[in-house]
Amino acid sequence: MFPPACAGCDGSSTPTTAFCDVCRPVAPRLTPPYCARCAVPMTTFDADDDAADGADAPSECSRCRKESPSFDAVVACWEYDEAVADAMRRIKYGGDLPALRALCRGARPWFRRQLQRLADDTPLVPVPTHPVQLRRRGFHVPNLALRWLGIADRTRHLLRKVRPTPQQAGLSLAERKKNVRDVFHAPNDTPPGAHAVIFDDVMTTGATADAAAAALKNAGFERVSIVVLARAVS
Repeated sequence: MFPPACAGCDGSSTPTTAFCDVCRPVAPRLTPPYCARCAVPMTTFDADDDAADGADAPSECSRCRKESPSFDAVVACWEYDEAVADAMRRIKYGGDLPALRALCRGARPWFRRQLQRLADDTPLVPVPTHPVQLRRRGFHVPNLALRWLGIADRTRHLLRKVRPTPQQAGLSLAERKKNVRDVFHAPNDTPPGAHAVIFDDVMTTGATADAAAAALKNAGFERVSIVVLARAVS
């Protein structure tokens, strides 16, 4: 009786899209060219070093070349901006789970294409929360998203958050890195050459993704990729 709601404005949408016709133009998909490692648009960074080396085009942004994060690649469905950012804030801080379901509805075809590029035994690892924080919020966005994306059977809870942390929102990059330093732990029984894919709802500075990937690398994973619904690009 009732049409699916838009993730951006709660107006009428369709059974296969996340946003209505009004919100869709301000919910852009993340499109190339972007850094092969962190998925930030390459135009944001200076490519002079690559030009000096005779490279045709840089494959990684200047920050990834200098700091070398623990993760090896990032892919995202949307840019974290305007309608997508508004929806994510309502989900995380207002408990607007219908908006999360709408985002998953729109992201499902894209996400399935990402899975086709992975081996069948590649685990999808949701970024965990601490039990104290889970009780406070009452729900865990990555776990719900994986369920509503229809791929909960691929989920492996290989990461554990060993202490609660303050919210990352509002912190500087240095503060975010300090906030999540050594906060994740993974069991040390990984077969050689293994690849894991970390899943989260949003990636902004990449501090949380870096800490989670470092824990999996320390546990023996050779390659760690990141898949998120939305990526901040500025």
